Amino acid sequence: MNYKKKRITGSRSFRTPNTFPLILLLVILLLSAFSLFLSSSVFQDHLVLSELFLFLAMSLLSLFIGFVACYLRLNNWIERILILIVILGSIAFSIAFAQTTFQLYKDISDYEARNFNLVEGIPSSLTYDGSKNGPDYVSSITINDKKIIVAHLNITAKRYEDHLENESIRLKYLSHSKFAVTIEKTN
Repeated sequence: MNYKKKRITGSRSFRTPNTFPLILLLVILLLSAFSLFLSSSVFQDHLVLSELFLFLAMSLLSLFIGFVACYLRLNNWIERILILIVILGSIAFSIAFAQTTFQLYKDISDYEARNFNLVEGIPSSLTYDGSKNGPDYVSSITINDKKIIVAHLNITAKRYEDHLENESIRLKYLSHSKFAVTIEKTN
C-alpha cells in the first residue's frame, strides 16, 4: 500500500512561490507599507506628496493582491475564472491608482509655487462616497463641467448642506490631478 503524506495544515489551495517571486512579493508589500507611512506621517502637511504616496501605496497593494492570486492552486473551473477576475481587477486598480500617482507627481511644482486653477459658480452636481457605516463625504464637485476631486478635504454631506448648498463657491485646484486645494464661498 502506498500512503500519501498529508500536509499538516491540510491546505491545498496555495503553493509557496520560488525565492525570487517571494522576495518580489515582500518588496512590494514593504514599499506599500513605507508609502503609506510617508503619506500619513511624513508628508501630512503637503497635500500633493501625501496623496501621491497614498495612491502609490494603494497601487502597490493592488499589485500585491494580483501576484498572490497568481499562486493560488485551483482545480475547479469556476475558481479559475474567479481568480482570473481578481487578477485582472487588481491589475486594473493598480493602473488606475498609478495614473493618479503620476498626475499628482506632475502637480508637485504647481502646488509648491501656489499656481492653482480656479473655478467659480454654483455646483451642478456632487458625488458622495456612499458610506454605510458613517456620514457621507463629498467626493467630487462639478462646476461649469469641471469635475474637481474634494474627497481629501473631508467635507461631510451635512456640513455641505448646512454651509454651501445652493451657494456660489470658489474652488482652487491642481491642473493635472484635479484635486481641490481650497473651497470657499464667494460673497
